[in-house]
Amino acid sequence: MRWSDSDYHAYLRRQEEKQRPRRDGSMSEAALQEHIRALARRFGWLVWHCYDARGSAPGFPDLVLVRAVSLSRPGRLIFAELKTTRGKTTVTQQEWLSCLAHSVPGVEVYLWRPQDLEDIARILTS
Repeated sequence: MRWSDSDYHAYLRRQEEKQRPRRDGSMSEAALQEHIRALARRFGWLVWHCYDARGSAPGFPDLVLVRAVSLSRPGRLIFAELKTTRGKTTVTQQEWLSCLAHSVPGVEVYLWRPQDLEDIARILTS
């Protein structure tokens, strides 16, 4: 589902109202994820996230984003691991990211942090 400009801006206003800033001004991983999901929806991406990974193999990236092929641009597949500014990836997360990045041509793999928001927006709009 693609969001209109007004839907997207209304969403951002709601998020600002309920977002409690941390003492150090940083963004939580959950807030980063919500921001990316909204941005992706705004630009026509499908977004998948496993809400309850209990029983699943550890380390799989937090988000899978897919943009369908159109007449003006090719389809894309992104796997993204999300971390806070100081968050560290586990060995299994690093293994998944490396395997995904080097196994299938054209797949995009990212480790995204709050300080990457401008780059994330650029990636999702290109």
